[in-house]
Amino acid sequence: MSLSLWNNNIPFGGFDDDFFSGSPVFGIPALTAFKNDNLLHASPRYEVSENSKQFRLAVDVPGVKPDDMKVDLEHNGRVLHMKGHRKVEKENSFEEYKFEKRFTLGSDIDITKLTANLSDGVLVLTAPKKEKEEPKGTTVPITLGEAPALMDE
Repeated sequence: MSLSLWNNNIPFGGFDDDFFSGSPVFGIPALTAFKNDNLLHASPRYEVSENSKQFRLAVDVPGVKPDDMKVDLEHNGRVLHMKGHRKVEKENSFEEYKFEKRFTLGSDIDITKLTANLSDGVLVLTAPKKEKEEPKGTTVPITLGEAPALMDE
């Protein structure tokens, strides 16, 4: 697969992301909120699909405006980092929900053509896959005689 959850904490290998997202079943992210004073964190649901020509990531972000989100490529374009927030009015006050997610992109994705579209509360990121190049074979000529000496440093 061309996309997976990114986790810089290698010893756990992605375990902590799904564990702390409040998912009832490990490996399936869930939209959950953890209350810490007045700050709420959410883990939006997402769906990854791909075929032989492109990959697609759809993330549910209801009520989030384009100006309240940011999508970046990190680590030489191999990590997709998205974050955002939305404010919800509750009884004459506002609560702010924040989310942040990182995904590892496969080397077969053409990150120069990555697009992001927001419609009806769903952010859809798409990118074509790179054309597969046939491995090039090279024949090394063999010459008769002594091998050259090792070069001096």
